[in-house]
Amino acid sequence: MGHPWKVTESRFEGDPKRLSIAVDLEEGTGRLPCPECGSQCPIHDRLERRWKHLNFWQYETELSARVPRVKCDKCGVHQVEVPWARSGSGFTLLFEAMTLLLAGQMPVSEAAKMVCEHDTRLWRIIRHYVDKAHGQSDWSKVKRVAVDETSRRKGHRYVTNFVDLDTGRLLFMTEGKDAATVKAFASQLPEHQSKASNIKEVAMDMSKAFQSGVETHLPEALKVFDRYHVMVLAGEAVDAVRKEVAHETGGLERGALWVLRGNAGRLSEEKIAQRKRLCRQHGKLGRAVALREFLADTWKYSDRDLGEAHLEAVVSWAARCRMEPFKKLARTLRKHWEGILNYYHHWTTSAVIEAINGKLQLARRRARGYRNLENFKAIAYWIAGDLRPASGLPNPVPQPF
Repeated sequence: MGHPWKVTESRFEGDPKRLSIAVDLEEGTGRLPCPECGSQCPIHDRLERRWKHLNFWQYETELSARVPRVKCDKCGVHQVEVPWARSGSGFTLLFEAMTLLLAGQMPVSEAAKMVCEHDTRLWRIIRHYVDKAHGQSDWSKVKRVAVDETSRRKGHRYVTNFVDLDTGRLLFMTEGKDAATVKAFASQLPEHQSKASNIKEVAMDMSKAFQSGVETHLPEALKVFDRYHVMVLAGEAVDAVRKEVAHETGGLERGALWVLRGNAGRLSEEKIAQRKRLCRQHGKLGRAVALREFLADTWKYSDRDLGEAHLEAVVSWAARCRMEPFKKLARTLRKHWEGILNYYHHWTTSAVIEAINGKLQLARRRARGYRNLENFKAIAYWIAGDLRPASGLPNPVPQPF
């Protein structure tokens, strides 16, 4: 049986003009299914309802209908569901689908202007579908995760993100950057058809809080200290040496800070020449840069034994290099030895983490003007969580990428 609804009237009204479409039941419709139990019940009464629809050309469009309530002997009096809108919403399903599409492509505040609606109402739509889809997401096949924190706004306000290393999807976001974040993630696993013992590998930085959290709440997981974070420590050591040399010599030439940082492959020929000149002029700088580049070679081997032998050579050189920042780095590498070399179990890299961080920065821009963490989480899950919020929406469901 089809839906017993038909369009009874359409007219332009108001100033500016607005298209108003009236919908009503087919004549002779006396019984409708109860929304609770599905049994056919007599109509009790009708209530006037209105829904905002997609614009028709340049005109705002509104649907209206006298929606029946049915009286069920078992369930009592309940309002029936209409096929063009979800229960409790003031928008049609097509309008809500368009809202999700726009939210994946632009800031929500801009989307609100485009559809002539307050952004608070759009956030309610986004959170409804994203929260429902995220709650139904299946983590049963997740075995390897990456954990990393990122700033959600100015003032050292952080969130910690858990990412599936095999698929690159954002699984979970929670406020803070301590051991409690791992506990929060572990507590969510049973709700997504998984359990703590399923997680066999966690890629992370050398944070004591993350280490403690993983040991306590994901006890079967192998800890992998991501090479990106290891190289960040090496970069900090080079920077400390640069400051020492600048203090000893009365200052370095303009631009020294930037040419000594990062990968030479990303520098222009002019900056590479400047780096070489600085390293020739100041032997300590030359040794520091060479040590960092020597450490970077640790992850180029195809075998753990060869990688471990190389890392041993790095630590040995750093420990006797007469540069305190690198001696400290050598002690740190020794302390986290196994976690660094666990890279070789699955060749775990920071590529997934960096990609997700890029999407999260995009989410921050899309959520410009968001008023709470829940809004930021919703847009982050929508952009980076590989969600399919298809329930109740027209098919195909719009996706952000």
